[in-house]
Amino acid sequence: MEANGQARPRLAFVVIGSIAAAMLAAGIALGLRVSGNDTVVLPGAVTYSEAVAGTWQRVNPLFAGANEVDADLSALVFSGLVRAAKDGKVIPDLAADLPEISDGGTTYTFRIRANARWHDGEPVTSRDVAFTVRLLQDPDFDDPAMAEGWNGVTVETPDDSTVVIRLRQPSAPFLSRSATVGILPEHLLGGKGAQALESDPFNARPVGSGPYRLESLDAQAATLAANTSYYLGRPGIDRIVLRFYPDEPQAIRAFAAGETDGVYLRGPRTRAELDDVREVGGKQVSVATRPVLAMLYLNNSNSLFRDERVRQALSLAVDRKQLLDEVFQGVGTATASPVVPGTWAYDPDADVIAPDLSRARVLLQEAGWTPHPTTGILVRQGQEFRFTIRTDNAPERVALANAVARQLEPLGIRASVASTTFSVLRRDFLQERKYEAAVVFWDQGPDPDLYFGWHSSQLGAAGLNLANFEDAVIDDLIARGRTSTDPEIRLDTYRQIQDVWQGIQPSLVLGATGAVVVHPGWLRNAEPGVLFTSASRFVDVHRWAR
Repeated sequence: MEANGQARPRLAFVVIGSIAAAMLAAGIALGLRVSGNDTVVLPGAVTYSEAVAGTWQRVNPLFAGANEVDADLSALVFSGLVRAAKDGKVIPDLAADLPEISDGGTTYTFRIRANARWHDGEPVTSRDVAFTVRLLQDPDFDDPAMAEGWNGVTVETPDDSTVVIRLRQPSAPFLSRSATVGILPEHLLGGKGAQALESDPFNARPVGSGPYRLESLDAQAATLAANTSYYLGRPGIDRIVLRFYPDEPQAIRAFAAGETDGVYLRGPRTRAELDDVREVGGKQVSVATRPVLAMLYLNNSNSLFRDERVRQALSLAVDRKQLLDEVFQGVGTATASPVVPGTWAYDPDADVIAPDLSRARVLLQEAGWTPHPTTGILVRQGQEFRFTIRTDNAPERVALANAVARQLEPLGIRASVASTTFSVLRRDFLQERKYEAAVVFWDQGPDPDLYFGWHSSQLGAAGLNLANFEDAVIDDLIARGRTSTDPEIRLDTYRQIQDVWQGIQPSLVLGATGAVVVHPGWLRNAEPGVLFTSASRFVDVHRWAR
């Protein structure tokens, strides 16, 4: 756990829960209608329906990290003090404005909107925020990544509308990574701890302050009605229906058969499945960038990769657009930048993705690598340029590793691919840094802070600096970017990091993964931005309209 209390980004190895178990949990509320909801849907009301893979378990923002459908529903039902906009900038939500920041960046003062109301009509107050933070800090709360952002944080409530949050150390990522958490109603849940809340009936009959209120929920679908008292204005779509399917292929078939207006596809799909989606008439098909970077980690302590000219050469040998098309069917974004494309800190001018084999060969020769006259394999001081790319057994990661290996062959570099379970990969190779290269997906999240992955303090088995990378300039820039609360200083800092990165290539960013969002042609203002989570597609749902 990091001393400054800032939640760290996660390695994005997706753990898929049992659909059968989820269906069983949902079955408890089969046919359940949410009480206390006086929403009236008038004739001619506008309804949007969407097919999603999976089903609900607990509609509660504190548990949304364990289930993406729960996260979707929580994003519609609940609100945080602030939220991440489509480009990752932090914008007000329950708070009327961005917070006042004082005491050297450690004190955040929020003021809750006067017209913020729970779905039952009660006002949202500072006590609700303090109650939610107490739950996050409860020793029984079972999401370490979410809890870590609140470690050591204190909350004061001088009046009903004012919340003062004090951090132990300055942390600019606090707003986007922690203050966006959905707030829970103290007047309905007060006195309950995190453990009791896990099985509380509230999770099937949630009362939030967000743009939609839950109208009905069962194993097949969730129906949500527009919150007519929403503080940002009544949503333009009267009703949203999320229909649940066991997996994405079944969701695609249901959408293609006309069962829903739209479909959301989180995972890699075959070209045939994507063609089925694109062939449905009258639809808008969007490929949204996710902040999950596909990485070829290079162990900088290995003799093969200590020379930055070698790392630059490998980057110049990789055709990222071809990788994107071959492995991910074009669903994603070709990039070599550690800052996610489409976000506020991204600099397209510092993102070099075009392959250049001629320049790569020059750099390798300068580093002492020359082709063997018989085999063509690069040799330096009698050593052939051969290494192993480690990865886990996920098909897309194995395919990506093999594709990278093939692209390095024209340079005279021979890479073999070895896959294993993720637990073995992490324990025996990554954590101990006993690998040469590895294909790993890194979830950067909504903030460009690179501390956990690339600062030298994160070297060693306890840290996440998997590349064994150390650079004083990068260290200084990372420290400045994560402690300054001035947006212009942060922007300049991350632009400098991207520029330096291209020259030293600590490891290879191969691309940003993506998701497919399909909406009907009549739905306006629903274009997705960067999907920091799947639920980010609903960030401006109150602006959607026909």
